[in-house]
Amino acid sequence: MPEGIGYERNSQKEILYNDSSIATYVRGIFDDFRSSRMPYELEWEEDNYNFLGQYQQNTTWKKTEGLGGKSRVFIKLTALKCNTAQAKIVDVLFPRDEMPFGLDSTTFEHIYRQLGLNAEQVAELVAIAEKKLKMHYKDIDLQEVFSIAILDMAILGSAVLKGPIAQIKNLPYPTVKTFGGFPIDQLIPGINPVQTQMLKQVTAVIDHIPLWEYYCDPNAKSNSESIMEMQFQRLLPGVAMQLANQDGWVRDNVMASVERASLTHDDDHTDKMLGDNYQGSQGLKDKKVPFLEAFGMIPVKYLRDLQSGGFPIEVPKEMRDHESVEGLVVLGADNIVCKADINYSKRRPYYMCPYKKRPHCVYGVGVAGSIRDSQKMVNSAARMTIDNKALSGNGMFAINKSRIDVRKTGNLEFHSGKVVWTKANFSPNDAIQALTFPDVTAGLQELMELFLRFADEESGIPKITHGEQGDFLNKTARGMSMLMGAANIGLKPVMKNIDDYWIEPITEAFYDFFVAMQDPAFPVPLKVKATGHDNLMAKEIKIENLMNFMQLTSGPQDAIFTDRVKFIKMIARLMETEDVVKTEEEIQAILQTLADQSKAPGDLRERLNIEKLYPLLSRIEQAQILDQLGITPDPNYDHKTAELQAQLLLEGMKTQGKIAEKGTPAAVVPGSNGGDKK
Repeated sequence: MPEGIGYERNSQKEILYNDSSIATYVRGIFDDFRSSRMPYELEWEEDNYNFLGQYQQNTTWKKTEGLGGKSRVFIKLTALKCNTAQAKIVDVLFPRDEMPFGLDSTTFEHIYRQLGLNAEQVAELVAIAEKKLKMHYKDIDLQEVFSIAILDMAILGSAVLKGPIAQIKNLPYPTVKTFGGFPIDQLIPGINPVQTQMLKQVTAVIDHIPLWEYYCDPNAKSNSESIMEMQFQRLLPGVAMQLANQDGWVRDNVMASVERASLTHDDDHTDKMLGDNYQGSQGLKDKKVPFLEAFGMIPVKYLRDLQSGGFPIEVPKEMRDHESVEGLVVLGADNIVCKADINYSKRRPYYMCPYKKRPHCVYGVGVAGSIRDSQKMVNSAARMTIDNKALSGNGMFAINKSRIDVRKTGNLEFHSGKVVWTKANFSPNDAIQALTFPDVTAGLQELMELFLRFADEESGIPKITHGEQGDFLNKTARGMSMLMGAANIGLKPVMKNIDDYWIEPITEAFYDFFVAMQDPAFPVPLKVKATGHDNLMAKEIKIENLMNFMQLTSGPQDAIFTDRVKFIKMIARLMETEDVVKTEEEIQAILQTLADQSKAPGDLRERLNIEKLYPLLSRIEQAQILDQLGITPDPNYDHKTAELQAQLLLEGMKTQGKIAEKGTPAAVVPGSNGGDKK
């Protein structure tokens, strides 16, 4: 047993099963997977070394190159392209730091009708579930996991995520300390009544596992079609012992595997992942326990053999021995069966995504693989350029020592002010001649530029995407947008693969996890729709398309078929100005106010020409109009007497010549009662 590792051995006999039929079956498939992927491992190793900016250990000239003044320079073209691809994809995939997906309710409309849910209720449930998932993704920092996996995918051509993995976390939960139902600070002043308790909560996370640890059938069309999917990993003894206390694990078998911890293992590829930075195994820190986890099709007969031998597994009687079922088997050191069970959900926790698909193969091609030859040629041209500059730039001499007085001259190292003594009858030119080597670096620089252009075309990542300027660039915003949009065409299949292989299946798995945990935010089934590839279109083009559509539907006849509020929100989201848009509650209040105003009767003075209508109305109708205008007529007013008096006044004024010929008042004359009248 290793030092520092101790446990109480169970009094019962250990159940090792290291020679069982199921262990032989799983190990045999693992050996087949390992041997069939050897050609791809050679490509991964070379691509990883190119990303690290290092030459492989098995390079033929590595032991001799660099000696005698030769260059060993490495141009990190692969690292530049891979990091640019990662930054571009992450920027497009998470424009607002949110996972790009939506929940669709149209697929299960028949279920909603049976449950008696209307469209508004379903829309509310969709919004709640979508918000819950996005908040959970932020809590587990899924964006960071995706970022690391995308870089791994750009280097090796494929990357693997694993989950959902159930974890128990201790979360702080503040409470108020009370005594007799009263806060403690009311009884004892000066004491803080708030106390924090740690509550255990089951949560689900996603983990990125190195492609070197993942095994499946390379000839399968997708990883889900492989007969099995496996992960080989080495765990520290302390971590391995924690598994012994979890459900489904056989404690004695796990502890027996811990006793077999070793410093190295043939299936450990840490040296290939780290390159020249790997320092080898060093003491207890590298003493680890190997585990092989396998999800896939397992013959029922092997599971029954385990059950009959006393292994804690239940195989339904209706299953026949010649059938195969989805199951889980974990082998420890020396092929000890530490866990075995039937996978009733039939969902495997591995999600492998290719950068760009390779025909008839499960593994993809990444950025590093696309520019592998260009990286070699750029390195060769750079080394030859430096070596040629060293020959043509530095001074070199051919010396005839028999014509030099070595005793007076001393050493033959040349520098400024050096005095060289020649023997009699010999001139300095007879003893020393300068050697000149031709400078051929101009052709090498052209060769380097040629393969740099090839790298841009092969990777689909032009120079403008990583900030390099050129005379060919259009400096206007519209021109730059067009160039960036053209550059995004190469990333479209990559984004589609991320949507299909990661976002949709992982979100569906999380949705099923919350349903299984009976979370109230997920009462009905919903369909997940990834939208990552939709973000590739340039923002300016999207905004222009929305504005054109709004202009086309601005007419009254077309406006009734569009939602202007959604248009404004979409434009604000693209322009990243959502904060200035009013909330949904405020928008609904404004719309309700406008609706109420359209239903209410308007002011009569705005709707009618009262001056033309008033003389045509009866006395009673005129009184009603005056009442609407806020004017109260005098009920004792005698209209006939007033009209007779006005007529007599006009006739008197005509007689006195004060009225113009047209019958209109010509001046203001004093009235009989001392006032002024027209």
